[in-house]
Amino acid sequence: MPERDIESFVSKHSQWIEKKLTAAKERKTNRESLSDEQIRELKQKAKTMLPIRVSHFSSLMGVAPTGIKITSATTQWGSCTAKNGLCFPYRLMLLPDELIDYIVVHELAHIKVKNHSAAFYAVVARYMPDYKERRKKLRAIQRELPKG
Repeated sequence: MPERDIESFVSKHSQWIEKKLTAAKERKTNRESLSDEQIRELKQKAKTMLPIRVSHFSSLMGVAPTGIKITSATTQWGSCTAKNGLCFPYRLMLLPDELIDYIVVHELAHIKVKNHSAAFYAVVARYMPDYKERRKKLRAIQRELPKG
């Protein structure tokens, strides 16, 4: 690609580039805002609380996860492996209980349906009828939380 085309593109999209660079700097600042001690405390809280919440909802939903792992993930709130193991980041403990419960139900629903289809959300809705409101709150709050 000719250099003049590159310069034109960068010039044309400079506001977007600046916005993205600013957002990246803010994420880095937020990520650094948790101390090592705070991270240890959040991990311990997750190891104590999450098995209780998973047990509660898995019993209601009639599913059995193969295990629970606490991770340092920063880009997602949870995951369900192909073998039905659940993974949750310790930073989940920064959320209100109602949002933690939504994420637990969401991941447990993946034991029944491995995608995000209408059938998947029907499972989530069956056990958490207000999941759309909770998901909206989660999206609003996640921009404000430190990454850890």
